[in-house]
Amino acid sequence: MTECEHINCGSIEKVWLPHTYQGRGCGLKPHTYCTKCGLVKNLSSEKPKSIGYYMNILAEIKQEFKITKVQTRLISKELENADLEDDYAIDKHQQDELFVATVEKYINLPDWVVRKFL
Repeated sequence: MTECEHINCGSIEKVWLPHTYQGRGCGLKPHTYCTKCGLVKNLSSEKPKSIGYYMNILAEIKQEFKITKVQTRLISKELENADLEDDYAIDKHQQDELFVATVEKYINLPDWVVRKFL
């Protein structure tokens, strides 16, 4: 994914789009978008966490379930490539879903086990 130094549109140009909180619809709200790439800014109050937050969780999972270095590396590379810290593209709930899906892809753990670490 190419990185963009997002430039907000003005308040008059905002677009009315559905708003979600914790994966649930909350009606419509005006959303800011980037005038360079067109990506709509996420309005969720759940701001995205840094990739380090998820790497620390992965380290806890590794310690408890004795996963291999290869599995850890594959998960971390996929998370790095997912652009987790772009607050225009993703919120905390979406980050959590992506993290759980990625861990499940490489480790044979049910999602509820991974979610208890979040």
